[in-house]
Parts: sequence; structure tokens; C-alpha cells
Amino acid sequence: LGFSDHTPFLFPGDYYSHMRMFPNQLEDYVSSVLALKEKYKNKIDIRLGLEVEYYPALFSQLIPVLQDQGIEYLLLGQHFIGNEQNQPYSGAPTGEETVLRQYCEQSMDAMQTGVFTYFAHPDLIKFQGDHAIYRKYMRRMCQEAKSCGLPLEMNLLGYWSKRNYPDIRFWSIAAEEGCQAVIGWDAHAPEQLLKPEAEKRLREEVKRLGLNLLDTVTLRSIG
Repeated sequence: LGFSDHTPFLFPGDYYSHMRMFPNQLEDYVSSVLALKEKYKNKIDIRLGLEVEYYPALFSQLIPVLQDQGIEYLLLGQHFIGNEQNQPYSGAPTGEETVLRQYCEQSMDAMQTGVFTYFAHPDLIKFQGDHAIYRKYMRRMCQEAKSCGLPLEMNLLGYWSKRNYPDIRFWSIAAEEGCQAVIGWDAHAPEQLLKPEAEKRLREEVKRLGLNLLDTVTLRSIG
């Protein structure tokens, strides 16, 4: 069982990301999970992780902070491009090729760091432009994921709540490229784990697409 929450970021100036936990919440989060690890140490293997943005200007500063806190693994979740400030949310509708290209290129740069266990909702970006353009950039991203051995997450929360992801366009490309896939619950509340019918339907879709679905993943060390 792994616990993960969104990364804290110390942005320049007085900017604060509404997508991230407050910086002082990190220690509370870590201490809470460590308490659970101790309480259930003979019953459940609990790991401590974070879902992390790859922001080029901040990433090298972030890793030592997370190492000091004993974070065991990271998931990539690219909700914004650039360094977030003055940039659009990746899940907002866009027909701009430049936004799609930057999302994919930044995600590929993140993969190449080698610190991520898998890529959470890689199909988050809601591109509504030319399908051929979408396929071009997403194919490159899938090829990079395969080259890096990085599994891609088919997101169950997005599936049962009818978000724009999982995006069948993306997963068709991932299947064509032979990418590894995992199903992630992305549960924001305990009751969201109790979705057996949604999980069953999603697994049927995975089988139909011919995806290489993993039952388990190997946690990658962040340092």
C-alpha cells in the first residue's frame, strides 16, 4: 500500500500553487504516514510517496528536501507546463500545438531524470486540435516512456468520474508502442476505493486495447 500526496513547492515571491500542499504540511503528512507504518508494521507494507510536478527551475531544489523527509518514491503528475506561474492548467481545453508540444517535451524531460516510478494520468492534457498533431506528439511521449521503462497510469478516478481522461486516443497509441500500463485509483477519499464495477469495466477496456498491464511496479529510488 502506498500513500502519496501532492508535492510542496517553494515558489519565488509570494506565489502559492492551489494544486499543491502547503510547505508546512509536508512534515505533518510524513509523520502521519510514519505513524501508520508503525501501527500496521506486522500487517501492511506501507510506503511513503509523493505525486510530483516536474518544474525545471525548481526540481533540483526539491529532491534534497524530499530525501531529507524520507520520501521513498515519486509519481510524475504534470498538471502545468513551464514552472506553473502564468501557465495554463494542462487539463484545460486547448487547440494550441505549442501547449501540447511543451506538455509532451516537459514530460519527456521528467522521464529522463529516472526518479519517477510511473507517470500519473499522462493523458490529462485536453487537446482539441488536429488529431494528427495529437498523435505525433503523444507517440513521441509514449516512445520515450517505453525507452525509459516508465509505466503509464490509466486513471480510475478519471474513468468513473467521467473526466477527459483516460483518453482512448492516447491509450491506443500507448498500446501500439508497447508501453507498460498500470491502473491507478487516485483516490482522494477512502470511499473512492470501493468502485469494483468501474475497475472491472476499465480492465475490460485495457484488454480490448491490448495494453501491457502490470500487476505491480518496482518503486524507483529518488536518490
